[in-house]
Amino acid sequence: MLRKINSIKIIAGLTATLAMTGCEKLIDIPAPVTEISSARVFTSDKLALSALSGAFSSTFGSQTLAVNLTSITSLVSDDMSFLANTNYDEFTKNTYAPGSSTSAVSNLNGIWIDLYAGIYRFNSNIEGAAESTALTDAVKQRVIAESKFMRAYCYFYLVNLYGEVPLILETDVSKTALAPKNSIASINTQIIADLQEARDRLPADYSASPGFRTSVTRWAASALLARVYLYNKQWALAEQEASKVIDDAGTLYVMTPAATLENTFLKASTEAIFQFGPYLSITSGYTYEGSTFVSNTSQYSLTEDLAGIFDVTDARRTKWIKDTTFSGVLNHQSYKYRLASIAAATAAGKQEAPTALRLAEQYLIRAEARLNQQKLSEARTDLNVVRVRANTAASMATAENVLRLEIEDENRREFFNEYGHRWMDLRRTGRINTVLGAKKSTWQARAAYFPLPQAAVDANPNLIQNPDYN
Repeated sequence: MLRKINSIKIIAGLTATLAMTGCEKLIDIPAPVTEISSARVFTSDKLALSALSGAFSSTFGSQTLAVNLTSITSLVSDDMSFLANTNYDEFTKNTYAPGSSTSAVSNLNGIWIDLYAGIYRFNSNIEGAAESTALTDAVKQRVIAESKFMRAYCYFYLVNLYGEVPLILETDVSKTALAPKNSIASINTQIIADLQEARDRLPADYSASPGFRTSVTRWAASALLARVYLYNKQWALAEQEASKVIDDAGTLYVMTPAATLENTFLKASTEAIFQFGPYLSITSGYTYEGSTFVSNTSQYSLTEDLAGIFDVTDARRTKWIKDTTFSGVLNHQSYKYRLASIAAATAAGKQEAPTALRLAEQYLIRAEARLNQQKLSEARTDLNVVRVRANTAASMATAENVLRLEIEDENRREFFNEYGHRWMDLRRTGRINTVLGAKKSTWQARAAYFPLPQAAVDANPNLIQNPDYN
């Protein structure tokens, strides 16, 4: 997980400087990786789609989306420990501070850098496509819709990891370099607007990525919208968007059965709504998470606390967790992604792909949304879709408080070590201090949001450090 900040390559020479909130002081973007000038990027459909592809590839290939978003949020919550040494104690003890020069805080800063770099890329695509008179309507619509989806995706994580952050919707450095923070409410408003527009313009199938689920569909936009509405406590809207994915998509999405639960994260899995491109290349067949968490020398272990919450019949315990040892210590390896190399993928005859959105979440979103509308029976039915498919006994709960905790626990069992679900669930429900305060003597309330990178704060007098980190 040690961060290696490589030069970020923006396809077709969109700019030489990252124009956002002081981040240009942290990283420089090199000159174009092709000989195509920025003025020519949106002069043809082919070049515009290449720019879009490059923005996706660079963003997905960042250390943050490849592995750190998962590993860091698992360490700072109650789901993962690091066995080799004390290098990441700042994560597991939640003692990270903005002025620290440790590798742990460097990785925290890297999340900020990578997400804003992604936002910059997609802003550039939106601007270029909108201003172009050369693109066909279909390509212009696709570039703008997919870019707005990804801008929303990046901002979703920024606002839920850091709280208030600058809302950057353009690429002009003279307007963005000294941008102040925006309120969480205003950022969520923009996220929702981007996703609504994307949903209404995106296709309903994966014809843009045959054999893969790496193109953005209207169902992906609805799935992320359902999550955002849930986080905003807009229960009826969360239920509505989740229902679109569950019901309106027909047979496009099917839950992976318990007997083959290991196939959930395969390329083009029937449960996958949106997947990132495979690590390294389209044919590599393995993921960065697989190479990080699955090996005889893996230093990461799921906690005993997490490993102990599964029923004995739960297929997720046997299919998604592998018990091994590290230096003689019991190691509960995260085994959702099993392939750690091209050789392993070739031997298995399978390919895995990082799965950012999947069907099980939509059932649990709808369960929670229905619960908060006093639709207890319908909420329990949705919860049991996830429980029963994992070979766990169906819930019989009739009390609202019991069902609420069952949904929380089911989210943890289903989405451990996946893109921050546990960490953000604890924070959004207001239970983070209660849960982590009881498990960690070093827990402090300020840690619920990460500190902003100190270099960005120093470079921008309008950017105020998060509370209690000064």
